[in-house]
Amino acid sequence: MKKVAIVGFGFMGRTHYGNWKKIKGAKVAAICDSNLAQLTNKVQGNGKCADQSTDFTGIAIYDSFDKMLAEADVDIVDITLPTPLHPTMTAAALKAGKDVLCEKPMAVDAKTCDMMLTAAKKAGRKLMIAQCLRFQNEHVWVKDVIDSGKYGKVKAAEFGRYSMTPGWSAGGGKSWFLDESKSGGVALDLHIHDTDLVHWWFGMPKAVCSRAHLMADGVMDHISTTYLYDDKVVTGIGDWGCSPTFVFEANMRLVFEKATIVLDTRRKDAFLVYPEKGKPFTPKFSAEDGYMRELKAFLAWTNGKGEAPFCAKEARDSVAIVDAEKKSAKQNGKAVKA
Repeated sequence: MKKVAIVGFGFMGRTHYGNWKKIKGAKVAAICDSNLAQLTNKVQGNGKCADQSTDFTGIAIYDSFDKMLAEADVDIVDITLPTPLHPTMTAAALKAGKDVLCEKPMAVDAKTCDMMLTAAKKAGRKLMIAQCLRFQNEHVWVKDVIDSGKYGKVKAAEFGRYSMTPGWSAGGGKSWFLDESKSGGVALDLHIHDTDLVHWWFGMPKAVCSRAHLMADGVMDHISTTYLYDDKVVTGIGDWGCSPTFVFEANMRLVFEKATIVLDTRRKDAFLVYPEKGKPFTPKFSAEDGYMRELKAFLAWTNGKGEAPFCAKEARDSVAIVDAEKKSAKQNGKAVKA
């Protein structure tokens, strides 16, 4: 039985908590949040997957991360904190002999990610970054189709992710998301989901060309990128400048030689495959969502079953691509190698 500590108990912490409770072979043994009011607050986020329960009987509660590391009997530390806290918290947990699952994005830039990789190697512990889309049924299905060549090669791929401007902040005032030195901005916090899919499905691009829109205070709220490959056209858009009444939207279109695949969260049938012959269809998927599959895969890896389900080095390289995108945007679309 692996004992888990969840560090950070907002929307994502509660989402992980609800899933850990359902997994055989794991037990939430500790919860840590500097603001203990989080244990009774109702949380909000994209989706309704957060566990809103308030009965933590049998779970050690901490408001000090250092004290938790020193006292709590746990094997795994699950870090669901804001991005700027990822590097130091991850390094400390690894040094304390814990395996670490850390939320995305890994860190604000690839150089800082390298420090986290070094910490994991030095400690001899396992580190995985929770890029949840790699475990979502639809995206795993697409990966299998690409690798198998079932519908031929991909000719073109388009990705889009749109959100209202993030204004939530636990302490009130300006949201930390709008401080690019902390969140990495729209390119790293929102758009990286699609950048990571591009990286996972097609490998590292030769270079990227990006354009961006800046808000009045100079903060980027829209980025549009072309990922350069020799044999396909791949583009992606990330936007969190939509109006407050806007409902989050994600979409993608993949044009294969023998099929077209569409995902659009606005549609009733959000995921559809249009084969060269026959009627459009939606594949049958497991009822498990990506968060559950992600945690199960990490747990199995910590138990020595199989290879790493998602290498932290890959997460680092996805951040490096975003670094290149931001650099290209500052140079008005000049091609930049990741």
